[in-house]
Amino acid sequence: MKGKRIAHLGAAALALALGVNAQVRAQTDPASSRSVLPVPAPAFDGSITHSVGESHPATPFRVTAPANAPNVFLFMSDDVGLAMASTFGGPVPTPNLDRIAQAGVRFNQFHTTGICSPSRAALLTGRNHHNVGFGHLADLPAGYPGYTAQIPRETAPLAEILKLNGYNTAMFGKTHNVRHADASVAGPFDQWPTGQGFEYFWGIVGGDSDQYQPAIYQGTTRLPDVPEDAPMMEARMASEAIDWVHNQQAAAPDKPFFLYYAPGSTHAPHQAPADWIARFAGRFDGGWDAMRDESFARMKAQGIIPESTQLTARPAEIAAWDSLSPARQRFAARSMEVAAAMLAYQDAQLGRVLDELERTGEGRNLLTILVIGDNGASAESGNEGTLNELGKINGLIEDEAWLTANLDRMGGPMTYQAYPAGWAWAMNTPLRWTKQYASMLGGIRNGMILRWNERAAAPGSVCARFGHLVDIAPTILEAAQLPVPARVNGVAQRPMDGKSLLSTLDACTPDHTRTQYFEMGGKIGLWHDGWFLAQDDGRTPWMLAPPTDAPRDWQLYNLREDYSQSRDVAAANPAKVAEMVALWEREAEANHVYPLDHRFGFLRAAGHRPPGRSQFDYWGKGVSVPAQSAPMFAGRSFTLSAEIAPASADASGVVVAYGSRFAGWSLYLDKGRPVFTYAASTHPDDRVTIRAKGRVDPGKPLVLRLETPGPRQGATLALRSGEDTLARGSVRSTFLMPAGLGETLDLGRDTGVDVTTYPGGEDTFAGEIPHVAITLDPPAVRGDH
Repeated sequence: MKGKRIAHLGAAALALALGVNAQVRAQTDPASSRSVLPVPAPAFDGSITHSVGESHPATPFRVTAPANAPNVFLFMSDDVGLAMASTFGGPVPTPNLDRIAQAGVRFNQFHTTGICSPSRAALLTGRNHHNVGFGHLADLPAGYPGYTAQIPRETAPLAEILKLNGYNTAMFGKTHNVRHADASVAGPFDQWPTGQGFEYFWGIVGGDSDQYQPAIYQGTTRLPDVPEDAPMMEARMASEAIDWVHNQQAAAPDKPFFLYYAPGSTHAPHQAPADWIARFAGRFDGGWDAMRDESFARMKAQGIIPESTQLTARPAEIAAWDSLSPARQRFAARSMEVAAAMLAYQDAQLGRVLDELERTGEGRNLLTILVIGDNGASAESGNEGTLNELGKINGLIEDEAWLTANLDRMGGPMTYQAYPAGWAWAMNTPLRWTKQYASMLGGIRNGMILRWNERAAAPGSVCARFGHLVDIAPTILEAAQLPVPARVNGVAQRPMDGKSLLSTLDACTPDHTRTQYFEMGGKIGLWHDGWFLAQDDGRTPWMLAPPTDAPRDWQLYNLREDYSQSRDVAAANPAKVAEMVALWEREAEANHVYPLDHRFGFLRAAGHRPPGRSQFDYWGKGVSVPAQSAPMFAGRSFTLSAEIAPASADASGVVVAYGSRFAGWSLYLDKGRPVFTYAASTHPDDRVTIRAKGRVDPGKPLVLRLETPGPRQGATLALRSGEDTLARGSVRSTFLMPAGLGETLDLGRDTGVDVTTYPGGEDTFAGEIPHVAITLDPPAVRGDH
């Protein structure tokens, strides 16, 4: 009885203590300016004696966000040009973007960096892309301060700042700020979203992803593949974001959140549900020249662009619609239908998230920032377009018969497509050129929407103030009543390069006291008080290097009078050109822009690629290595030797698989018989399968030998059991890289998009794989092909 009474008293005391603590208001040190993060705990204000009954504990301390700090919803889509969404006068209906725009402010002179990774780094740090080591893609780092592809500790990202100031933080979608060397289970993970201030991450790591079988990570853990009939990635991402908000608010309803929502669309591969594609049937049959005229008129009528705007001419390098054969036109029109469906479907999923924020009351104090594209629309697939996004790199040749034979499959799981350059140009109306161009507005001008509940003085208006991705972090910090910290996690911080745009909700006043540089792959731009300096190198987005004879003259534009960059006035203003060039040099030096490198893709990588390994050992079924961390097979002969222990004589399943059906290979058993499939693409002529007639001998290693004289050349294949040859074959052309960028090298299964259709639809190996050894021969040619 006595023990029971003591237990009851203990429980009562515990309940009382919990109740008291629960009602103590969390607070921060009033003297703290939050310039040092984490916010230092205040000095002990209690008293201590030998007896707890005569002692007094300290006032509970917990960092909370400032009073009335808003929830923040930050959105950035991918490769969406200024003139694609209906919100900015484009042909694709985006009703959910539209409704936010009608309650907020649209920016028609908002700017990005011209390509993916740099834009994301600028957005999430408030600093210029070279200033945080992202002068180019995360896939192509170099040993110079502006090109390390690693955000330094001196430039703490926005999510880290908000987290340390009492926010919950979560990211959903695409991160493209992790180097290949850091993208495996070995890390390091400091550059992953969870190492950059996001407490929760769900999404893809890399430049692109299949929408049907994406390589999804939760935190730093790869999630299992989903069934073939599972919802597409966009729908799954919206559901995950909604679930996170539900749980966050259930646990801490008074704690504000920062939710960064970054879909990987409309980056290739363009994929969408069939019923959404059907909505756009025939919509683009008139071609890109006519669509550009149509969008231009609509943008003027809606007040998106000034009445004085000129429609810039089609570059000579981009094909006229009328120059295409009827078959090419059918393919091109269909490719745009799919891309349009992808954007419309993205908008619908965004709408689900926005609806739920409103339904749950989280929209009552919600700062919403929607950046419509991380750069201009992409022309990287050239004038032809493609059914296989990485086909250009891999030397894929697609004839008209093949393209038209796949019209009904486009947008589905059997294609990895991207539209022709002409559509990218049309989606950037009325601007010049496309993604990758820091020298042309078509590469760097994107739509942006700012809304904070009903605070916009002129809801639905279009603001012509200059804006840049580096302005987003300062805008959010001002809304949250937070300073840019001077020190974070013990490291002194560089100042942010951007300026808050929050005041534009009250009035859109021009910002002429501003200088902003642009540089991407040697293409140069500089905005200063309405003037724009440009220098281009002649390299188109589908080229790996610029022409040697391309002129690199300085160009000058007065964007106050010439919204679309249509009139070069350099010849009439030599003094202004000299002034702007001097400003460019100042900005380039201050932001670590030099040295310039005009190369792209494999040519750029070849100049900075460290020496690679030639011997790889994998121990056990279940190994999955990102393709970028796997052996560099491009142009290399190699030997694969696998010790396998099948569960039975007629066992089936994957031994080793690499890549996907769009570019990859797989060694597997079919009822005990070894089979090897090599796929340079989905085209029948690019796929080879060799089969052994007899079953594998489990007492001998299963050996694959591939011999090739170099990149993009033919190869001979041999399957052996020990020294006994089981099958031979040949490949007409090897690929340089697997497709897509989230694919892996797997033992005992084929994750992501399958290389081939496996017997019985099952790829899991029945048995054990104790060891696989892969040995690369020395390169037959230099790796800069």
